[in-house]
Amino acid sequence: MTSPRILLALALTLPALATAAPRDEVHAAFTRFLAAKSFRASVTDANKGQQLSTMEFVAPDRYHIHNGQGQMEQILIGDDAYTLIDGERVKLPMPIKVGRIVSQYRNQQTLDQLARDLAVTALGDETVDGKATKVYSYTVTEPAKADVKVWIDVASGLPLQFESSGRFMGVKSTTRVRYYDFDDPTIRVTAPRD
Repeated sequence: MTSPRILLALALTLPALATAAPRDEVHAAFTRFLAAKSFRASVTDANKGQQLSTMEFVAPDRYHIHNGQGQMEQILIGDDAYTLIDGERVKLPMPIKVGRIVSQYRNQQTLDQLARDLAVTALGDETVDGKATKVYSYTVTEPAKADVKVWIDVASGLPLQFESSGRFMGVKSTTRVRYYDFDDPTIRVTAPRD
């Protein structure tokens, strides 16, 4: 038989978990996201419906990025960058704006802002690729100011999709990033052989 004290403790705890503040729910999702060992992502211009890039990530710092038109491919591993030029991979100095390139996929600064004082609004429930999600909105200021919507998978607690509206390199745009294949052991990002 279950103790009345245990039942009372559960009764007091469960409603608190079910009614967590939107900021706490998004913070928990970002914490899970930054702990992911690998994932794939696609980036789309939400206004034009044009795919801009696809990417594979392996923690802690390995990215394999293809632009949407297949004209450029980069592998970023730590401080090394390899770019496909005329059918051959060339090791180049790390691009100056690499932080901005990869921050569109995985950004610790957003988690830091959530921990401080970011105002998050719950927008309700939607389905993304057949998965039930909760939708939230907020505005970030780093690495650049942007209005963001995030769709969090109800089953996994991970972000499945972001839409970010703002200015990037002086151009106003709305970018959609869709994440999938979290912690897939088949994702590998390795340096090209010389």
